[in-house]
Amino acid sequence: MLRPLQESDIERLSQLWLHLACSSHPSVPVKFWMAEARVLRRQLTAQYRASQSSSTGVSHWVYTRPGSDIAEGLVTITDNVHVETIFVSPGEQGRGVGSELMAQAKFGRIQLETRVLEENLRGRYFLQQHGFAETEREFNQAANQEEIVMSCRVA
Repeated sequence: MLRPLQESDIERLSQLWLHLACSSHPSVPVKFWMAEARVLRRQLTAQYRASQSSSTGVSHWVYTRPGSDIAEGLVTITDNVHVETIFVSPGEQGRGVGSELMAQAKFGRIQLETRVLEENLRGRYFLQQHGFAETEREFNQAANQEEIVMSCRVA
C-alpha cells in the first residue's frame, strides 16, 4: 500500500536507507554514508514539516505492507521531475514494491531524471528496467566514482 510520508516514518527510513546505501556501494566508506543518512533525516523532516503548511514541490510516497503501518520503501520526487531517492527494504525486494513506487513517481509526469553511482549495478538495472537511460556522467568527488545521470520519458 502506498501512502504519503508521515513524520513517524523518518527514523526507520533513514536507517533503512543507510543499510541499503552501504550494501550497494561497498567501495564508499561507511562514515560517508552515515553523514549522508543524517542529511537525509534532516531533509525528510524539513520537507515533511514544510509540506504540512504549503506545497513544497516535493512528494514522498511510502510503501507499507497491507495491514501494517511500518515503512518498507520510499520514493521522493523533487521539482516534479527528479527522483531524489527510491529504495525498498531487503525483505520486500523482488516483490514489485519498487515498481509500484516507480509507477507512483511517473504518475502525471512527462519526464523523470535521477542520478546513481556507477558501482550501484542493481539500482542501475532497476532504473533501466523502468525506462531510464544514461544521459551523462559526472565524477562524484565525495564518492570517488562516476555518477550516472539517467532520464526517462514517461509520456
